[in-house]
Amino acid sequence: MRRALSTSPAATLSPATAPATPQPAGQRAGLTLDVRLLWLPEALPGTLFAALDVLRTAQGLHRLRQPRQAAPLRWRVVGPSGRAIATPFAEPPRRAARGPAPHRLLVVPGLSADDAPHLGEIVERHAAALQLVQQHAASGGWIATCFTGLALPARLGLLDGHRVAGPWPYLSWMRRNYPHCDFSGTEPLGLHGQVFSAVAPPLATELMLRVIAHLLDPDLASACARVLLHQPERQQAVPALAERQWLQRTSDSPVARAMQWLQDHIEHPYHLKELVAASACSERTLLRHFQQATGKTPLQHLQRLRVERAKLLLETTLHGLDAIAEACGYADTASMRRLFRRETGLTMAAHRQRHALRARRPHWKVRRPAR
Repeated sequence: MRRALSTSPAATLSPATAPATPQPAGQRAGLTLDVRLLWLPEALPGTLFAALDVLRTAQGLHRLRQPRQAAPLRWRVVGPSGRAIATPFAEPPRRAARGPAPHRLLVVPGLSADDAPHLGEIVERHAAALQLVQQHAASGGWIATCFTGLALPARLGLLDGHRVAGPWPYLSWMRRNYPHCDFSGTEPLGLHGQVFSAVAPPLATELMLRVIAHLLDPDLASACARVLLHQPERQQAVPALAERQWLQRTSDSPVARAMQWLQDHIEHPYHLKELVAASACSERTLLRHFQQATGKTPLQHLQRLRVERAKLLLETTLHGLDAIAEACGYADTASMRRLFRRETGLTMAAHRQRHALRARRPHWKVRRPAR
């Protein structure tokens, strides 16, 4: 069962620090995120390093897009007392951004435990860490925790009344020890009041992406996801764009052959007869099977491929819109613009402004080698 913390003066909350409900991001203009990453001797380091990977990537992408704006992220590694620990991973102090008070986040790592009883011993051993989490939550801060780290907010009653998915090897133990929490959840990622959670260490990256999307900037989180998470379509497309070599056509089925032919000829005018010849079946058979397999006509599939290529070029190159339209099979840039806006809801220029993964030319710097 959940037990109260020590009633010593250091562990007692005053009425002024009664739990506050944190507010979601809402209007994100000018918002910042102040992050503390809790280090414990039993911490699974990868769960903290994954959070650092996301924070550093988000910071770098923001600087590429908005080089003159103050950084929206600040982080440091802290011990159970809340004091910063000297590490090479902290973000150097920078000019504070103007605007609303920052959202405050405490990242609680997964804990390395031999078994469920050992996990309980670790949690009870770290009274100072429990107090840190409790005070952070009581002052309206957000918490992100992964895997067995979920035991700390559960121990403090921060998950009481919430339906939560816990790590399956420790689930029975958590149900017995924290009966006020409903551990019948099945979603691998969740938000329970002020606690973000992930059930397994490999989800630590996606957990932090969700935090940034919710508290800071969904567009920035989306850009980080494209950089850090596996993107199968782009992984296939980029080598062809970089080397101008196309993958060999597959011969598994008429639909597969047609899809490969469309992929290889994105920048060429669309001719159904040529596609039928490449698929080695009749036009009627191809159209019927293609619709059944993809839910689209070949032309609709090609248009989607062209939009995805346009997105990639807008985000990663400085080519003008005319050149990008040509690379996507359109001699008429206006047609490419109309297709892009219809499919994405954004103009091509607006997509580049929101999702660019590189700096504009005026902000290039020449880095001179150190002497």
